[in-house]
Amino acid sequence: MKRRLKFHELVARAKNGDKEAFIQLVGQLNPAIKKYSRWSNHYNECYSDLIFWLMNAIHKYPA
Repeated sequence: MKRRLKFHELVARAKNGDKEAFIQLVGQLNPAIKKYSRWSNHYNECYSDLIFWLMNAIHKYPA
């Protein structure tokens, strides 16, 4: 059984190109992403934009 990685470990791995770590991050942040997407009348576009923003933010994060 794999141990569950901490948030900062997932960010570091995602920053280094680990797609599975990024998917786990999105899974953890999905409730918040959906919440803020609902504020827009264009839910699908906003959801995609927030995922894209998250991807860029991870790559800019100093690790």
